[in-house]
Amino acid sequence: MKKKQIVSRIAGIFLSLIPGIIFSIIPSLLVNYRDFSETYSRYIFPWISRPIIFLSGMVPVSLTEIFIVSIALTWVFWLILLIYRFIRSDHRAEFAYKFVVAAGIVFSALSLSFILLLGINYTRVPLEETLVLNSAQRSPEELAEATAWLAEMVVQTRSELNEDASGCMILSTDLQETLWDASAAMDAAAQDFPVLSGPRVLAKPVVLSHYWSYTGITGMYFPFFGEANVNTDVPDPQIPMTICHEISHTRGIAREQDANLAGFLACISSDRKDFQYSAYQYAYLYCAIDLSYADANAYSEISSLISDDVRRDWTQNASYWAQFEGPVQQTSTDINDSYLQANLQDEGVKSYDGVTDLIVEYYFAYVKGI
Repeated sequence: MKKKQIVSRIAGIFLSLIPGIIFSIIPSLLVNYRDFSETYSRYIFPWISRPIIFLSGMVPVSLTEIFIVSIALTWVFWLILLIYRFIRSDHRAEFAYKFVVAAGIVFSALSLSFILLLGINYTRVPLEETLVLNSAQRSPEELAEATAWLAEMVVQTRSELNEDASGCMILSTDLQETLWDASAAMDAAAQDFPVLSGPRVLAKPVVLSHYWSYTGITGMYFPFFGEANVNTDVPDPQIPMTICHEISHTRGIAREQDANLAGFLACISSDRKDFQYSAYQYAYLYCAIDLSYADANAYSEISSLISDDVRRDWTQNASYWAQFEGPVQQTSTDINDSYLQANLQDEGVKSYDGVTDLIVEYYFAYVKGI
């Protein structure tokens, strides 16, 4: 192979890879230009994502699930085929070159798609700033006050819900109507908080949800299809919050703590009591844990207010997740942690816990009004 040809091929490889590398570092460059990212997330992202969401929405099943299962079942076949064709090729260097260039082009295309459909949204103005939530450190007394409010709302909303034979909460409608009502709940929240506005999205239930639970994951937004995917095998109290959380990602809310807050706001804006209960008990558990460390006596006093029917739901939830504990769940958590850190969420999976402060600030700013 001539030197000129070698240089040409090296250049070809670099040209196929460099765009992808550049695209992948764009979010880290935009961290200091949050106003630009905010403008993109509010006014450009919806126009880019809307056609994708519309097209994927025409398919009633989860394209994400089909894609992932297909890859899992066939990757060995494709690897063996690639090795076989390489060995049988009379021009192995040419074959390898074309493969690397093709892989580089695919990488660059996926990198650009990810950045446009999710990556930039990680660098926008945090939701707490958009909603003008005070970020000051709250006292244990203030945390206890917010937690007591949540406890009251948990007990109140739970008392109006249907139960199964075991006395555990069940959804007020079938799953399909629940999925549609979650999008309506997001629209209701957007009336008070326009930053949550966006296209109507029907979240997709995952058929293999039971097996998905081994990963410890209850929902996933897949940007390449614009899909909000939901684990529907989990206990019913978790489902409304999960759906609204994932739909918020389709509306440009990328950070996990922001998506948790968006899901909370959507659920409590719904006229469905099961949605409200899902949000309040979710928020209560986060705040109660923090309160138990800040003021054990206040925690014990407020915890005693929780009714038996709520405790049955929590027992059911604990029993459900206990059966899936193991190395698969730990590996999934580690992967998710690395993914979040790579996307500028330095706390990784602990960023989910950041919703506690946001809920407390929401209480003082919008419920108590101070």
